[in-house]
Amino acid sequence: MRDESSFTIDALPVDAFEALVVVTSWLGELLVDDPPYVLEAFLMEPEPCWCRLDLVPDAGGSTVSITVAGVEGPAPDIDDVRDVWVAALNRL
Repeated sequence: MRDESSFTIDALPVDAFEALVVVTSWLGELLVDDPPYVLEAFLMEPEPCWCRLDLVPDAGGSTVSITVAGVEGPAPDIDDVRDVWVAALNRL
C-alpha cells in the first residue's frame, strides 16, 4: 500500500532524515537507511509492519511518502501508520 505525499516536515531532507531515524528508534527497528532520501523500518506501532519512507525536497522542507506492508497478514491502515509517525515527530 502506498500513500503519495503523506506528510511534510519543515526541514530539509538531511535534518528531516535524522529526525526520522530518532523516531524510528522509538517505534521499531531501522532496517535500511540511504540518507537523506530513503528509510526502511520494522514498526511495532500501530501494529507490526514494514514501512518505507521516501523523502523529497519541497520548498525548504521535505515531503515524505509512505509505503507499508503487513508482516503476518494484511498491511495496517496507512492513515494509522502516518498518524503514528506524525505524532512521534511532534513529540521530538
